[in-house]
Formats: sequence, C-alpha cells, structure tokens
Amino acid sequence: MIVGIDFSINSTALTIKVNDSKFLQFSFVPNYKSSLKAFETHKFLEDEKSLIVYSYNKDKPVKSAVEDQTIKLKNADELSNRVLEIFEFTGITPTEIRIEGFSFASKGNSFIDLITFNTFLKVKLIQKFGHIIRVVPPKTLKKTFTGNGNASKCDMVRHFVENYDCKLKKGLVKLDLVKEGEFNIPKPIDDLVDSLALTLIEIG
Repeated sequence: MIVGIDFSINSTALTIKVNDSKFLQFSFVPNYKSSLKAFETHKFLEDEKSLIVYSYNKDKPVKSAVEDQTIKLKNADELSNRVLEIFEFTGITPTEIRIEGFSFASKGNSFIDLITFNTFLKVKLIQKFGHIIRVVPPKTLKKTFTGNGNASKCDMVRHFVENYDCKLKKGLVKLDLVKEGEFNIPKPIDDLVDSLALTLIEIG
C-alpha cells in the first residue's frame, strides 16, 4: 500500500491509500485539545469520521540554548514514534512511502528544526520498512496532481474536491470551504490534501 506524508513539526498529515476510493487519514499535532479553537477543524473532521487525530507531547523551549536543543531532539523523537504507531494501529505494511520534499524557499532556524524532525522520521521508517521512501519535490507534486507546478494551496484543495470522492471531500463539502480564487484554508486541510495527493500521483 502507498503511504503519503506531508511533514511538518506542528501539522504532519499521513494518508494510507487502501484502494482507489478508500483512504485512511491521520493528523499529528502537538498537545491536542479538541476544545481549543485552533483545533476546531480537526474536531469537526474527527466527528465526521474523516480523520483520526494523534496528539504528541511537545515540550516548550527554554532559555538555555543547550537544554533547548535537547528538548527539540526529544520532541522530534516523540513525533516520529507517534507516526510509526499508525502502522501498528492499522496493521498495514506499506509498499512505498512518499514524503513531500523541502521547499527551496525555506530557510532559517525553523528550517533547520524541520530538517531535524524530518530526518528522525525518515531514519525510523527505513529501520522498520527498509528503503521504500520516495521524496517528492513540492513542485513535482503540484505539477503531477493539478497540471500546474505553481499551484497554490487553494488550487490543490479545489482540484481534489472537483476530481476525487472520499470521506475527506464529504467533510470539506459540509464545511462549505471551497471557493473561487484564493480562500482561507484552516489546518489541517491543506496538509491532508497534500498527503492524499502523494498517494494518487503517478511517479516515473
């Protein structure tokens, strides 16, 4: 089975393509509380059975630069462990894992943290499943999925809703989310669409 992962520190999305019409989707967020406004879309999609939310413990940074780096490594380990739990939970052994690559526009300390967290996950996936990871550049994903390598997040969501039918689409329709032009996309919808798109595209 193909697995698509749109990775980020605060909103990783994972999609398992069971077949052409059935997808299992998961969102990984730090310190999840469904009662908070920041997670209202997560809660709605959970209630609609479109999504399972996995919380992971993310400790806050501290003033000590040395201790702060230790905390970040612990957080990275925690997130990657939670992602691997999905395969124990579902009993699924993937045949291919597709992870969206880094944007060339990314830079700065937050980008370094992203690389660290991302590498933790990749190493653990390789240790568990072998070398079945394929890294898909963002531009390639957009081009292959929508036909436009410069597609916006809104273009990705719109293309998904117009061309595919699954539980996530039904949730988005109920939210009355998709509009013409650019529109607001609450988390974790854009991440879920990207992870699902990774399972749908043909890779040469």
